[in-house]
Amino acid sequence: MTFNKGFTLLEVLVALSICAMAGIAAMQATGEHINHLSTLEEQTYASWVAENVLVVQRSKGKDWQAKNGKRGSEVMGGTEWFWKQEITATADKSFVKVTINVFSDEKYEQSVYELSTYLNKGS
Repeated sequence: MTFNKGFTLLEVLVALSICAMAGIAAMQATGEHINHLSTLEEQTYASWVAENVLVVQRSKGKDWQAKNGKRGSEVMGGTEWFWKQEITATADKSFVKVTINVFSDEKYEQSVYELSTYLNKGS
């Protein structure tokens, strides 16, 4: 009795197709992970820009003027970010809601991050 040792061509092709599908799935997962990381990096820089704008406003104390629609730009992480300030009145007249929207484009169309806080107009 002689037995052939090894795999048939069909078995080899099935094994290769399984490995190929696993490889494709791994590549897709890696690509999605890389895209997610770049989005997180963009949001992190934009949040720092918004926080910096609010720190500057708080540091002005009584000299700070609540200007609705004030705009500016700041370089963070080698990228220029554009921000816009929105002021909303509250029930307590001594406080205002300050919202900083950070955009990735000069036309203020692609919002990346939004940060809101309440500031006392008198201090």
